[in-house]
Amino acid sequence: MKRIYILIFFCFTSLLYTWAQDCIIVPFSTLRMLAESRVDPCPICQKKLQKQALTFLSKEIYPKKYLYFDSSCTLIKSDRCMSNELLLTTNYDDKITINGKEATLPFIIFKFYTQQHHIVGIDEKDYTNDAIETKYLSLINNKPVVATIEVVSYKYGDFPSLMYMPERNALIIHCKVTALQQVQ
Repeated sequence: MKRIYILIFFCFTSLLYTWAQDCIIVPFSTLRMLAESRVDPCPICQKKLQKQALTFLSKEIYPKKYLYFDSSCTLIKSDRCMSNELLLTTNYDDKITINGKEATLPFIIFKFYTQQHHIVGIDEKDYTNDAIETKYLSLINNKPVVATIEVVSYKYGDFPSLMYMPERNALIIHCKVTALQQVQ
């Protein structure tokens, strides 16, 4: 009986510890692999690292999954964002050293689509509505945003909802924004 209480206590404290961590939904090890792919001199190795990272991440971030961002875990609209993108704020250092070389961790970007701004491969039912887009357009850059996001499928990608763009050093998560509010 004592073992059961110890096990319950351990599980509960582990859960609390997980909640207290940075809200990032992308494990640091995955970001590190993507950063390593940018400094690896071998093009084949670069692609292999990217594929490995996105394959692992696809198990955690997949179509129809909802992600919630609150005041302790926010997004921002910034100069790094293109149209209809929100950037995840993290506590990670941007720069890390890999095999003696300085590498930059990728930005985590949530890309959403609307009737006016969409790409082939995103279903119309997965577009963010006009009211949310209007709120997005009025956001102040670099001020925290809370949101509810549904991960959506991208039919023409190598992975169901993700893509990595080495030229931008950006991990793109295709999504639909269902709620959005700037933190005052």
